[in-house]
Amino acid sequence: MHKITTLQKKTDLIYEKKQTENTQRLNPQAFTIQKILQFASSYRVEQIGENTFVEMLLN
Repeated sequence: MHKITTLQKKTDLIYEKKQTENTQRLNPQAFTIQKILQFASSYRVEQIGENTFVEMLLN
């Protein structure tokens, strides 16, 4: 892990404000939303150990 240092304080807050001003609203089509919901309904993740997870697609 590397430590990142800057000369200025609170640079993350300034960057975060600029980033939200430049973002555009997404307008997905109904077909795209339906596909996302279909995937989300069949996707599961189960924890089987402390740091072990299993991903499942239920069809």
